[in-house]
Amino acid sequence: MATKVLVVGSGVIGLRTALELLNRGIRVHLISPRHPLHPSTCSMGAGGLWMPFHCDDSRTDRWSLETLHELTKLSSEKSSPGGTLVETLPAIIFNRNLQSVPSWATDASSNSLDFQNLSIDDLYNKSKSQRFRLPGKEVMKEAGYSHAWLFQTKIVDSPKMLTHMLDEIKANEYTDHVDVETDVFYTNIEELVFVAKAHGCDGLVNCTGLGSKLLCDDASLIGARGILLHYDRASCVWEEKSRGSNSSDEDKTNTIQDPVITISEPPFGSETMPCYMIPRGDIIAVGGSYLEGDEERGIRASERKRVLENAQNMGINTEKSRCVSDWVGFRPYRQTARLEVDEKLSSLSGVTVVHSYGYGGSGWTVFVGVASDNAHLLETWRKYLVH
Repeated sequence: MATKVLVVGSGVIGLRTALELLNRGIRVHLISPRHPLHPSTCSMGAGGLWMPFHCDDSRTDRWSLETLHELTKLSSEKSSPGGTLVETLPAIIFNRNLQSVPSWATDASSNSLDFQNLSIDDLYNKSKSQRFRLPGKEVMKEAGYSHAWLFQTKIVDSPKMLTHMLDEIKANEYTDHVDVETDVFYTNIEELVFVAKAHGCDGLVNCTGLGSKLLCDDASLIGARGILLHYDRASCVWEEKSRGSNSSDEDKTNTIQDPVITISEPPFGSETMPCYMIPRGDIIAVGGSYLEGDEERGIRASERKRVLENAQNMGINTEKSRCVSDWVGFRPYRQTARLEVDEKLSSLSGVTVVHSYGYGGSGWTVFVGVASDNAHLLETWRKYLVH
């Protein structure tokens, strides 16, 4: 294992990698051009939903289930000083036809998901007994949605978790240095090797996300643009036709859960313009889009109209609910995630270089497993060099 590692990037992958190394007794020097809570960072703006999404890699299920295991533990612990970090909520994916169970739901270690493949009638019966909101049943039936997946997922309050991890890194005795607002954007990986050597590091983990497109001259890395509207969760008003409407006396005296809802089939959604709602901390994030190569940094008028329709389709009264902000981000998508040792550069420089990027829309789903693999690669490559 390297004795001191330069970690570059302070998104969810970079921060968790730094913590993984520190917990193994390895000194860490952490740098990033932007603070984790900067509005341009994908990790901060993300919905924080645990569910594999556009991370096309054979290792995704393993990374995801390792992450799920830790998030399950965190969700059962008392709140941190900054508030609840992980929440357990029902997740519903509406389908037009009966769909096969996804691979990530069939592993024995995914039992906590309580995954169910239901007819639309069974789903609405479940919502009565388990007390979670749903759009109007007839609305969904008329739209052609006949089946749904229902499972218990984890939602990470992204800004709070990023702050929590950064605070842990700063407080760790093995932390050598932290500067997550350098405002320096390096243009090639060799520059970072030079920085690593200048600070006495014999390891380097590149967690720069979409920045690796330039840094590593990686043309296969694409920004997949996502858009969100944020509604104030505490005061959100639900349509009367939505199950769990807060208008009845029963609903005023009993807690009704805000679920995650995702629709990627017409008429409400598609692969490039999915319809989804994610309750996260004090907001409800409504989206969205998955547009590869689209570099528009604002929400177009037509897109805003579409997302407002999404909110209405899922039962939010958009005229009476308060939209507090919007967000545009660019997921770092690659046909296969890059988590590997740069063998040529490592051999030439004497610094073990690990690249870790390209996790698409699954950063908060895979981060624990990915960080563990990052540390493992540093260890095994060092042993390889020694022998």
